[in-house]
This record gives sequence, structure tokens and C-alpha cells, in this order.
Amino acid sequence: MAWWDSVASLTPVAAWDALHFSDGQLQDQVGSNAITVQGGVATPFPLYGLYGQDKPWPLATSMSLPGDFVLAGFVMHVSRGLVFYKTLGDSSSYFLDQESNGAIYQYATGSGGQVGSGPAWGTPKFMALVVSPTSARVYINNDWAGAAFARSWVAGTVGGIGYYADGNEYNIGGSERFFAAGLWSGVATLDDVRTLESACRAALAGPPVGIHAAALSRLHSPSSDQWIQPGSHPRQYRGVASARRNIHFGGNGQITGTVKEKGQPDQPLVRQVLLYSENTHTVVASTWSDAAGNYRFERIDPQQRYTVISTDYQQLYRAVIADNLRPEPMP
Repeated sequence: MAWWDSVASLTPVAAWDALHFSDGQLQDQVGSNAITVQGGVATPFPLYGLYGQDKPWPLATSMSLPGDFVLAGFVMHVSRGLVFYKTLGDSSSYFLDQESNGAIYQYATGSGGQVGSGPAWGTPKFMALVVSPTSARVYINNDWAGAAFARSWVAGTVGGIGYYADGNEYNIGGSERFFAAGLWSGVATLDDVRTLESACRAALAGPPVGIHAAALSRLHSPSSDQWIQPGSHPRQYRGVASARRNIHFGGNGQITGTVKEKGQPDQPLVRQVLLYSENTHTVVASTWSDAAGNYRFERIDPQQRYTVISTDYQQLYRAVIADNLRPEPMP
């Protein structure tokens, strides 16, 4: 059974996913309403996905939204992002906008507001609008994101993925991902949307990652030659240098830096700092800067490139990002 058919009470109207992308288009698996993609195929880790070029992805034909429906998108943003827009050139109507503080907004013809909140940037998120003729509610990653709100905050048509114009950060960018999207007619419960999400995540899961490890020394083994030789002998111990390393990103490199508030002079800040792999677009590590503003990521692979993002939990400043970082050798 296809993931878009996983809930019997919901009738698929359209469905797209990264597994059905060809000739620059996401092929509709229910009808023939293809989406033109400004982007390409990303590394399938941990999910099969597409990257963008900060441009809208229009539908071949705008879709009218029925009385009861579910409109869902499975995406990963690393900055402010929208899942759907109504019409190219119309900035007053959009669907599922998530801001830097996690707040989710919904607008139709200028009417709307915050309707929920969700996880931080860099997390794959299955977002859905569950709509009836009188109300609507937002779902994200296995639960409701907020309370029900007025149906008038939801536009009557959807025109594509992303925002309404080129070059805007709300569109899917090169470090962001599209995994899947769909529209269903019918009344949906929380369990129904959870079933959709579970089926979608399972279908888009990337191939298993194989790890090769060299044989370790037998000095720790009771069956080693050291233990079975005749006579007395001193015990031997040799630590494994890589024991604390990440099996995917471990190495002898480090990335250091500071987090400061610009001023005369600059003032150090204690803030969370995230380390992303630019090869796989996944979070490698997280730390906090100390009282002097210093942070350090140790024992990372010096052959890879990384992006560091510092966020402000007080929500006074936007995130600070440094990309294309090469680790330096550890002392």
C-alpha cells in the first residue's frame, strides 16, 4: 500500500514525494498535477529528499480545497520557511509558515495569526492542516501544534510549494529539503494524521548506512596470547583512542569560535551552538558557549565541511551562521 493510501477514511486528491521526481518535476501519484521543481536530488540520508534554489515550486494547476481536507507537507528548513503558497505574487495568503522561534503562522487574504509552534530548524517535520468547513488545526511531528482556529484563515486554493516569489528565504534552499506532500479530502482525526506521517516517513527512509571498523587489538581479551602464556606477567591495557568519536563524523579535528553581541566592545554571550554536516545536512553535535563566549567541537572528521549555527533563546537576535568550515587539527 502506498503511503498516501494509508488512511481508509481519507481520499487522496494529490500526492508527491522525492521518490517520484523526474525531468525536473514531482510527479503526482494520484492525478496528473505535477510540481515544477527548482532544485535537484539530495543525498538520501537520512531520508530521500530534494533540495531547492530559493524559488517557488508551482503546481501545474492550482487546486481548490474541499470542505473537509488534510493538506500536508514533509520538509526540513534551516531558516524561516513556508510549506505552501496560494498564488505567485500574492504575499497575503500562505500555508504553514514557521519562524525562527518555532511559531507557526497561517494567513488568508491578510487575515490570520499564530496557530501553533513546532521544533527548531534543521529537523524533518511532517506538517499538516486539518480543516473542516468551520475550523482548522495545525499538526506537526506526531501531535497537534496548537488549538483550533477560524477556517477563514485558510485560503480556498493552493498554488505550489514555498513562497510567492523568487529569491526569498521562505522558499526551499540548497541546505533545505522537501520529502513529500499531499492533499486528501475527508474528516481526519489525530490518529489518522499520525498514520499518514508514519507511513510517509517509512516510505522515504534512506538506505541503511554501512560502517566498516578495523579489527581491535586483543589485549583486552582473556583469550589473548598475553593471558594464556605460561608464568606470571604484568597486566597490559591499551585505550582505544577513538572510543569517544562519532562513528559517522569522528576524527582528529576541532572547530572553535566565539558568540558575542556586537558593540563597543563586543560582549560575550552564553548561547546554544549547533554543528551541522554539510555533506549530509544533519546535526552532528550541540554545545553552549561559555561565559567568555567560547565554544568548541572536538574529535570531528577534518575531511568534511561543517556549518555552525548559534541561536538566541531570548529571541532578541536572529541566528548567526558560519558555513563551509574546515576543522583544524586538535593539539
